[in-house]
Amino acid sequence: MRPTSILILASLLVVGCAPAAEDEAPQETSETPDGSGTATASPAPPDSLSGTAWRADAEDGARFVTYLDEDGNYRDLRNGDPYQKGEWTYAEGARGKMLCFLPDDEAGIETCWEPGKREDDTMIVTGPEGRRVELTSVAYEPPAEDAEAEEEAGEQ
Repeated sequence: MRPTSILILASLLVVGCAPAAEDEAPQETSETPDGSGTATASPAPPDSLSGTAWRADAEDGARFVTYLDEDGNYRDLRNGDPYQKGEWTYAEGARGKMLCFLPDDEAGIETCWEPGKREDDTMIVTGPEGRRVELTSVAYEPPAEDAEAEEEAGEQ
């Protein structure tokens, strides 16, 4: 697996999920032979990942944070420094909801992860070749405003 794919996955794990109320698994009732129903939780991924941030810790001690911006862009930091950016999608796929990243890099290859149920501030995502990564929700920080764009807007 390419280091870029691992970093993207790690970043995804760091991005926070939607509020906990949306993340709770729906209760399903299954009938027992005597006609009484029993409640069973069905694992479900979060409904939305927009405007969230996730942290993943690499085996070498590096800490990755991925910000999933509401405009469909993502930003990866490695130990607090800009690392990678591109576009992200979270949509229904062949195996259910998939979180996919397409780096801006010309040689970038889209990598998709299958998110699991969010539990407290963590979520396990499963990627290519069954690789599992634990993500921890962190505070989302919107992208910094472009200083030049602000200056141009002020001159008009």
